[in-house]
Amino acid sequence: MSAKRILVADDERGVAMSIRHLLEIHGYEVEEAYQGSEVLRRVSESPFDLVLLDFNMRDIKGDRVCLMLRMAEKSENLPIMIVTAHIEREEHIFKDYGATEVIYKPLDTEEFLKKVKKCLKED
Repeated sequence: MSAKRILVADDERGVAMSIRHLLEIHGYEVEEAYQGSEVLRRVSESPFDLVLLDFNMRDIKGDRVCLMLRMAEKSENLPIMIVTAHIEREEHIFKDYGATEVIYKPLDTEEFLKKVKKCLKED
């Protein structure tokens, strides 16, 4: 069985690299994107098993990217986890945009990996 492919989208490269490193240690194949428009392009060009999407992207906000992915036939069922520091927003609000799961920064490694596995139906 091949490794699950995950797209990590965060406009802060250091954050994206840290998440990528953590996921690669656990056997996932990981690519990075740094803008919402790049996420939309990459997902339309290549299949991913999960998108980890920062809410506060610079060009297109994560909620909008999430909605756009849900409207595209190719990605309408793609698991999307919103990664955000906006703890004042309730989880159901992100799920209203089509997010499969939500996790708050700073990441708790154990909780994060548990949610990744849940999104990938590995639990």
